[in-house]
Amino acid sequence: MLIIPAIDIYKSKVVRMETGKKEKIILEFDNPIDLAKYWEKKGAKALHLIDLQSAIDGIDENKNIIREIIKNVSIPVEVGGGYRDKEKIEEAINWGVWRVIVSSILEKDLGYLSDLFSKYKEKIIPSIDWYDGRVGIKGWQDFVEWRNIKDKLDLLRVKEVIFTDISRDGTLRGINVENIKTFLRLHDYDIWIAGGISSIEDIIKLKNIWKETERIKGVIIGRALLEGRINWEEAEDIINAC
Repeated sequence: MLIIPAIDIYKSKVVRMETGKKEKIILEFDNPIDLAKYWEKKGAKALHLIDLQSAIDGIDENKNIIREIIKNVSIPVEVGGGYRDKEKIEEAINWGVWRVIVSSILEKDLGYLSDLFSKYKEKIIPSIDWYDGRVGIKGWQDFVEWRNIKDKLDLLRVKEVIFTDISRDGTLRGINVENIKTFLRLHDYDIWIAGGISSIEDIIKLKNIWKETERIKGVIIGRALLEGRINWEEAEDIINAC
């Protein structure tokens, strides 16, 4: 398992939004590039970078910041937020990203997706943004049925996905263990967990789920790390312990 710090960008700033709503911005920091360098120095093995402005408003004014982060750190960077066509995905891959996170594009027909996933393979990872058994798309402003998405993922032979609990994202309410276990029972992919991770106790719970299933690849943490509610070194010790 890995711990991956999350950096969400909106109007050139690092932000944390509660449940993905721009009217509920909780935190703001001025320099995303400095924060990316900070996490690299702390020992992060990867970064989770989301362009919320592109996801929510369809505006791509943060491209230069994203490119600069990728250029200025040596660790892998995954990017998401508004990657809804082949051209934009290819552009990010050409910047040297670890992988592109996609969700809304999963609505497209199977032929389109098959071409995309065949070409880029592990450079693309689906994000299943979960709310009450449905999947959020278009900046969580629309929702589609899980079954429609799962059928495509199975045919595409996807091996891992990011699972975000929308109801907990940015809220510091803690993880919903039953939600995670329910989702794991619905398929056989490995998953990366995001949404609501707020304490060392959450890290311990996730490590225990990993011990039971060996299917959690890592955890993505935003607000709790930024506010110091989770100590980086302590969390790393728990994750790395046998």
